[in-house]
Amino acid sequence: MRRGFLTWLALGLMTCAGMQMLGCKSDQATIIDGLTDEDVDRPLAPGEWGLVKLDPKDYPDMRSAFNDKEGLERAVDKSLQYMHAPSSHRFFPSGPITHSQVVASLEDIKKLLNTLPNGDAFQQQLLARYDVYESKGYNRKGDVWFTAYYTPIYYGSKVPTPEYRYPVYSRPNDLISDSVTGEIKGQRLPDGSMRPYPTRKEIVAGNLLRGLELAYFKDPLEPYIIQVQGSAKVIQPDGKELFIGYAGKNGGEYRGLGAELVKDGKIEKKKLSFPAVINYFKQHPAELNDYVMRNDSFAFLKEYDPKEWPSGSLGVQVTPQRSLATDKSIFPRAALTFITAEKPDQTGAVTPYRGFLLDQDTGGAIRAAGRADIYLGIGEKAGLDAGKVYNKGHLYYLFLKSGQFSETPVLTPVVPPANLGKETPKTPKTPKITTTKPGVKPSNPATHTPMRPGDTEIFPNSNK
Repeated sequence: MRRGFLTWLALGLMTCAGMQMLGCKSDQATIIDGLTDEDVDRPLAPGEWGLVKLDPKDYPDMRSAFNDKEGLERAVDKSLQYMHAPSSHRFFPSGPITHSQVVASLEDIKKLLNTLPNGDAFQQQLLARYDVYESKGYNRKGDVWFTAYYTPIYYGSKVPTPEYRYPVYSRPNDLISDSVTGEIKGQRLPDGSMRPYPTRKEIVAGNLLRGLELAYFKDPLEPYIIQVQGSAKVIQPDGKELFIGYAGKNGGEYRGLGAELVKDGKIEKKKLSFPAVINYFKQHPAELNDYVMRNDSFAFLKEYDPKEWPSGSLGVQVTPQRSLATDKSIFPRAALTFITAEKPDQTGAVTPYRGFLLDQDTGGAIRAAGRADIYLGIGEKAGLDAGKVYNKGHLYYLFLKSGQFSETPVLTPVVPPANLGKETPKTPKTPKITTTKPGVKPSNPATHTPMRPGDTEIFPNSNK
C-alpha cells in the first residue's frame, strides 16, 4: 500500500503508523520518526546481506503463533502469486536463499498449518526441517525498530471545485527510473540529457505538474499524507470510489513532519503521534507549507484496479496484520517471517506479539536491517492502531533446509479464493472493509502500490 507502512507517518511520525506517511508502501511513510535516539537507520556495509543463520538451539519459540492463523494462508498465497511471476526470478538468489527455496518453503508452511495438530508439533517440524535466519538489526544484536502503516480513506474529487482544491498528481513522462528496481535515474530533458529530478519546492514553485492532477482534496495536508502513505481510497461526491496508489517519486531526500516538529520544539518527543501532528497544523495552518516544503521527496500516484488494491511493492495485495515492509536490497522478497514485538490487540491496547508475516512491501524510509513496517489495514481504526506501533523487536526468516526441497520445483498456478480482491478480509485487529457509503466519514491516510503479477516489480511504493 506501499507503500511501508504500516511504514507510518511520514508526517515525521507519519510513517504509516506514526504515520510515516507513505504507503503500501513503496513510498509510504513508516515510522514515527524521532521517537528513538538509537540509530535505527544504520546501514550495512555495501553488498552485505541482512540476515544471520541461527543455531537451532537459538530458534525462537513459535508455538503460540501456530494458533493465530487468520489471514495467514491468504497472505502466503499472495506471496506465491508473486513468486510465480517470471519477474520474481530476477531478485534471487538473495544471499544464499534461492527462488526455489522460497517457493518450497511457502508451500510447505501451508501444508503444516493445515495438517499439524498443535504448536508443539509445528515447532518440532521447524527445528528438524527449517533454517531460521535473524535480521542483524540496527546494532548487529538483532534489534529491529517496528512501525506500522495503513490505508486511509478520504473524500475527494477528480475535478477541482470550490470545496476540493488540493491535488495529488500523476507521474510525469520525464521522470526516468529503472524498470526493474524502480531506482530513480532523474529527469530526461528535451535534448535527451539527464539531471536530478526537481525537488518538492522546485516542483511547486515552477508549477511543473500542471495538467497532471489526478484527484483533489479538501485539506492541503491530505494530499501530502497520501503521498507519504503511498495510496488512498477516495470517496467522490457521487459516492463512487477511486483507488489510487504509488506510481513513482522524484528521488528527493525524505524528511518527516513529525521529526521536524520535534527538532523545532513544537512537539515534545514523548508526545509525538499522528494525531499530535494533525492537531498542531490545525492550530497553526500558516506553518504547514513551510514544513511540507522541507521534504524534498515528492510522490506521484495513479488509479488502480480495486481487485489488487492496496498492493505492496511486489505488486500483490497486502493483507492486514500479515504483510511486512522491509528493505528489499538486503532481505528476500515474499518470504515467511516471524516477529516478536508489540502491537495493538482487538481493543487497541498495545501488547506483546509473536506471529508470522510475509515480506511483501517496502518503503522509502525502510532502508536498513533495523527497520520494518507492519501493514494494519484500511480505515480509521487501522490508522489509530498504526500510530501506536513504534518499538523494538526481532525479525526472523524461515526457509526449508537444503535437501528438504527440489531446486527445480514445478510451479503450479495459485488459484485465489472466489472473493479475493473483492473485499478486505477480516483480521483479529482490523475490521473488514468492502465499500464506503456516501455519508460515512472516511478515515485517514492510505497505503501502497499495486501491479499485476508478472509485471515489473513496483519498487518501492512509499515515500519514506
